[in-house]
Amino acid sequence: MLLHSLGLDKRMWDPIAGRLAVGRRVFAYDLRGHGTAAGSPRPFTLRDSAADLIAVLDELALDTAHVVGLSYGGAIAQVAAIESPGRIASLALLATTDRAFPEVFERRAAGAEADGMAAQVDETLSRWFTPAALAARTPGVRYARDCLLAMQPADWAAAWRSMKELDAQGKLRDFAGPVLVVAGGADASGPTAVLRELADGIAGATFRELPGVPHMQTLERPELTAAALDEFLPRE
Repeated sequence: MLLHSLGLDKRMWDPIAGRLAVGRRVFAYDLRGHGTAAGSPRPFTLRDSAADLIAVLDELALDTAHVVGLSYGGAIAQVAAIESPGRIASLALLATTDRAFPEVFERRAAGAEADGMAAQVDETLSRWFTPAALAARTPGVRYARDCLLAMQPADWAAAWRSMKELDAQGKLRDFAGPVLVVAGGADASGPTAVLRELADGIAGATFRELPGVPHMQTLERPELTAAALDEFLPRE
């Protein structure tokens, strides 16, 4: 089960979904306030979004799933594993965090409410991609830009405010399933030190750093991201 980043939608996983689907069933869906789920009731919490994940598993008649989350999706995956550990077979946490940065998150929320989404695009893309990708206007950059411009400011703000309550530090120390934590060596938004500390806080977690990879791992270096996940995730 693949959980996308804040501001994007399930298509974020398209560059790697085919490889992951060899020998596995792969699912992705749009999180609250994103894509086809735009305009979901607001406000909402991370616990609400984690409950949505469990509801998706129920709808698919899946007792458990291997959950992969990038950035915001990784935060939701952690909360789901804390709230419903028996439903999560393993966790792959990409470019994410286990703690809130309330002032930063509120500034991003309030900025969209005051100035609209167009004013958020350049600063956001600079956190997500390398300068080379931005200069080349790669397909990943164009897709991300389009998603941001299409997003409702109220949905963006609600998602960032839900992140202000993230508090997973130490709460997954004894999580029973395998855990993979993946940092991007060129990630300006989720520095390697933060991801390494996250991994160190979970007993038995495996830490990987992908050299030269920015925050949007699947959109700029999908081959490295897919390889790391392919090695970690079991096949049926």
